[in-house]
Amino acid sequence: MPIEHRLREALDAYMARERHDMDAHLRSLTSDLMRTVGEQQDLWRAELERGVTDARSEAERSFRARIEAVRDELTREMEVRLARERAELQEALRKTNELQEALRKTDEREPRVDMVERLLSSIRHIDEAESLSGILEALVQGAAGETSRVALLMVDVEQLRPWGHRGFADGILPDQLPISASSTLACALVTRRSTFVPPLVQSRASESPAFMRVPVGHTGFVLPITVGGEVVALLYADDVDRKEVHEDAPVWTEELELMARHASARLENLTSVRTVELQAQPT
Repeated sequence: MPIEHRLREALDAYMARERHDMDAHLRSLTSDLMRTVGEQQDLWRAELERGVTDARSEAERSFRARIEAVRDELTREMEVRLARERAELQEALRKTNELQEALRKTDEREPRVDMVERLLSSIRHIDEAESLSGILEALVQGAAGETSRVALLMVDVEQLRPWGHRGFADGILPDQLPISASSTLACALVTRRSTFVPPLVQSRASESPAFMRVPVGHTGFVLPITVGGEVVALLYADDVDRKEVHEDAPVWTEELELMARHASARLENLTSVRTVELQAQPT
């Protein structure tokens, strides 16, 4: 065999081995590169997921902190209001005790004691009521026990809507009416103060609704019922059908004023407690 042929075969064999080695090395490099890229992608994915998780956790912590801050602020406001309402309730009870003591010193001791017992019983019924309507019913019942005619009118925007009444004849039952229909009712609502009804003078036409027309010698009285500083109802009462001498009109009006103030405090207290309970519920 010529030497040129042997050299060519040797060169071909060497080139085949180098080609095989290069192919193997390229496959190894490619495999390493793919593995490195895969590991880098896994690392990037893990970092991205960790960043998303951290961002979500931070957002949740911030949101919970804001919710807690708002809840704490509302709780503090409710506690302040409850403390004020408790103080008003204690003041009302103090006045009731003072009234009881003053009445016991009068010559008409036994009737006065009976009246105070009725008043305390009415206040207890208002305290024991567990709903807004229950408080209003106890107020109407208590007021009806002290005078002859009573009506509770709920404020409905510009209207007054009868909620309950006692002692009125069928022909003159309280009916829905605009607030502007009676200056006495409008005055009590605007000033948030108890107001006496002007007596009916025969020589002069009366602007009062039929159920509020009080003859001379009798007393008509309007008391606001407030919740959160706003008048939500008006309590009307008079002694038109009473058989007794009317010397005690200032007493029964004061009794009704105590009942109305106490009912207002209880309504606001119950409303505030329910608001706190709702705010305290988990979101």
